[in-house]
Amino acid sequence: MRYFRCELHTHTTMSDGKMTPEELVARAAECGYAAIALTDHNTVAGVERAVKEGERLGVTVLRGIEWTTFWGHFTVIGGNSDVLWRDITPQNVSEKIARAQSLGDIVAIAHPRRMGYPLCSGCHCDYDIEKLTGADNYEIWSHYYPNEGVAARQQLEQWHSLLNRGIRMTAVYGYDWHNRDDVPSSYAYTYVGADSAKAEDIIRGLRKGATYVTVGVEVNCKAVCCGKEYQIGSVIPSGECEIEISCRPVDDYRSDKAKELTRAEIRTENGVRSVPIRFGEKIMTKATFARYCTVGIYGERKGEEQLLAVTSAFYSGGER
Repeated sequence: MRYFRCELHTHTTMSDGKMTPEELVARAAECGYAAIALTDHNTVAGVERAVKEGERLGVTVLRGIEWTTFWGHFTVIGGNSDVLWRDITPQNVSEKIARAQSLGDIVAIAHPRRMGYPLCSGCHCDYDIEKLTGADNYEIWSHYYPNEGVAARQQLEQWHSLLNRGIRMTAVYGYDWHNRDDVPSSYAYTYVGADSAKAEDIIRGLRKGATYVTVGVEVNCKAVCCGKEYQIGSVIPSGECEIEISCRPVDDYRSDKAKELTRAEIRTENGVRSVPIRFGEKIMTKATFARYCTVGIYGERKGEEQLLAVTSAFYSGGER
């Protein structure tokens, strides 16, 4: 298995984007994405065009849609669902998510703490996320300045709160890509662990929770338990394990790059512990947890220490 650079939240001229489906895929190829999901607002009109262009340029295009409701947005990846956005309400949203999943799709809660009305009706999630236990993914970072600002902090805090309660949601980033954005001020990647960049393998990796999000840092992270290695998203037979971590810069990251790393933060339901880390070195550190363990990577960027990368969770006990 390897980790593929993906973007799971994009738009075209079929909704409110500025690029045609073909232009979006061409731009994704220029930016080094292995796979993108086309998630236009409440329409799949551009999907097949994007898939065809992806086949020509060597970019996997995942069939998707963004349910753009008055109370919040969800990106839905897979292309199998028959759920209509206008039928979704706060009273039946969990049922609609379950319906999409039963047909083979993956559902993500999109930018749940972004500013909503009057700037963008529905962008802020007014659904009771604490009860949306069935969603697969959670956009812990989104759009520009993904790891900075109030919304980013609130989204990360809520995701940790869900994990603390035993709710398993995969961490993803949503660029919410609308424009060509030659040199955006800041943006992130979602890396998905999969056997290949084929659509079915990327979706399988998302379903397993084998992801991390990052602003310009590649992360190699695994858990070692009883002599066996486990990838991000795995259920580990014992909460007593070692976490192996190493990082390197993303060479073609087009925004401000981290000058150096400072620490890795090991977070479990028991609290947070930090250990020093540097680019190019491998560290091993013990972790003890009953529910989950995530890893955050910190470093110096733009003259201050920032959170540069976050892994999805390792879990202890039960099925993923």
